[in-house]
Amino acid sequence: PQTYTVRRVERSAGRTNRLVAAGLRTPPNNIGPRVTPNYEQNLGQPAVYPLPFGGKVFAGTRDEYFYIDLGVFDGLNLRTINQGGPGLFVGNGVDSTQGYNVSTIAIEVPIQGLTRDFSQPTGPTDPKAVIGVWSTASRRSARVINPDGTRAFSGPFVQVSRLGSPLVNELVIPLGLKDAFNSLSPQFDAVAAPAVLDPEFPKIVKFALAAFYGININIPPPPRNDLVQIFATGIPVNAVTGPNYMTFLNSDGQPHEYLRLNTAIPITPIGSINRLGLLGGDVAGMPNGRRPHDDAVDIVLRAAIGGTPFTPATNVFPNSVAGDGVSSNPEGPLLTRFPYLLPPNPGNTPRTSNIRPVTGFSDNEF
Repeated sequence: PQTYTVRRVERSAGRTNRLVAAGLRTPPNNIGPRVTPNYEQNLGQPAVYPLPFGGKVFAGTRDEYFYIDLGVFDGLNLRTINQGGPGLFVGNGVDSTQGYNVSTIAIEVPIQGLTRDFSQPTGPTDPKAVIGVWSTASRRSARVINPDGTRAFSGPFVQVSRLGSPLVNELVIPLGLKDAFNSLSPQFDAVAAPAVLDPEFPKIVKFALAAFYGININIPPPPRNDLVQIFATGIPVNAVTGPNYMTFLNSDGQPHEYLRLNTAIPITPIGSINRLGLLGGDVAGMPNGRRPHDDAVDIVLRAAIGGTPFTPATNVFPNSVAGDGVSSNPEGPLLTRFPYLLPPNPGNTPRTSNIRPVTGFSDNEF
């Protein structure tokens, strides 16, 4: 079986590297009802392990819950447009990831285990309430394929990708900087700041809509300080979001691209979640963290072209309702228990992407 280890690094304690758990097993893939019957009961849930500080961990395959029409990367070649609708602004899209599975590492940690002094924040404006999260993937710098087909890896691990807020590298960082950005630690993000202040993607959207579909929009001019706040410094207390909202985490005055989460903002019950997060008046959602329900594509797209209250001059139709037409995961609601993501799709089930009707735009924007 494949096993993994969990470690905790604490800078406040002199960057100690503490072993939390070892020898934890990942479940096998969901082959189908004959090979892996009753998958979740027999394999999925037994792979959830308690951690000594009160948390839980799971590593394995789950249903891909990130919903998107991948045509957004092909010059906005969205299925909604090809249906004869007005481009980005109809809700009848195709979820390109429907039926796919994704390798998942899920960790549940008590709030006190995340704050800098291991205490519960007193409120949303408590400086220690906001945390910054990002992940990286690294590979050995050298790989040798032997004559017998075996492979040997050596050399130091080299970072090849990173992820904080979803879609930043895809929709905010320009093409020529994507590989470099993937190799950076957030402490060096100042070198990418000019690309965020004058981003490439909004200009591409403006051109593509006009050239291919005859839709003309205005976009905010540089410098795009709104994008810097959303993705690179956090949003301070301001008149738009009110006195009890903050994702600001910028102690050294430099930009750092994280997924920021205010741990003192109460969660929104699942039945009341707005997929647009903050743009839909749901302060517990993206860009305050990113819940699986949050429509990251529509949120980032609207932010990029100025369809948010932080850019009032362009927060008008059609910018304020832009999206890829995919507004939920068609495979069902999340689980109510950890690791929350749905069990993986079995291998004997064909993957399909269905065109699903969405009944208009009912998001209560503010």
